[in-house]
Amino acid sequence: MTTYHKIPSIPSLTDFPKPITALSFDPVSDILWAGSDAGRVLAYYGNQGMKGVTFQVGGSQAVSKISAADNYVRALGVSSDRLGSWTKGGMNKWFFR
Repeated sequence: MTTYHKIPSIPSLTDFPKPITALSFDPVSDILWAGSDAGRVLAYYGNQGMKGVTFQVGGSQAVSKISAADNYVRALGVSSDRLGSWTKGGMNKWFFR
């Protein structure tokens, strides 16, 4: 029988002062991807909510969708004309308008 273990909330969002507009759980690792109202995507990993990689979707409009797969993360801006991509284990691959 498994037991439920409550973990603490994600720490204060000092590096993420804008409201969160999109969330995605990573399917292959312990990462929560969060998109902000300012067009940035930030990774929170582990049960302590440590901050990881961050990348810009492009522009300053909100992130509307985040898609995480086994080797990449893609995010779409709210205006639907901006797309950002990051390859896991690498650098920000590109953003397109």
